[in-house]
Amino acid sequence: MKKINILMIGLGRIGGKFYQKFTSMNPDHVQILAISEPNMENALIDDALDRGIPNYPKYEEALEHFGTDIDIIMDTSNRPEIKHNIRKILQESGNEHSVIVPMVVDYLMWYLLPDGETLPQSHHHDIGY
Repeated sequence: MKKINILMIGLGRIGGKFYQKFTSMNPDHVQILAISEPNMENALIDDALDRGIPNYPKYEEALEHFGTDIDIIMDTSNRPEIKHNIRKILQESGNEHSVIVPMVVDYLMWYLLPDGETLPQSHHHDIGY
């Protein structure tokens, strides 16, 4: 079975829950290569660093560092300009391997979590690609 290597952008309410789930999974199946959390007050940064997972407050640096070693880019910021910039970086670098998880898929995965409580969606106006 192929190990899935993930770059996580944002460790807020949604990203933090996925971070906790992924770090509890078999590391032979899922590995978080890096996180990108600019809020240095986020307690999950310390947890990540303790696990040997680096934090790149600027996601562009993580994309440059890991390149095609990243299978999945999980951006839970829901900021269209970030997804647009990631696509641009992937295209300019010739990276046709790494994929960006659309927010709508984040929601689907959330609904599959056994403890995934109802998400207030008022701040997510467009959960598409």
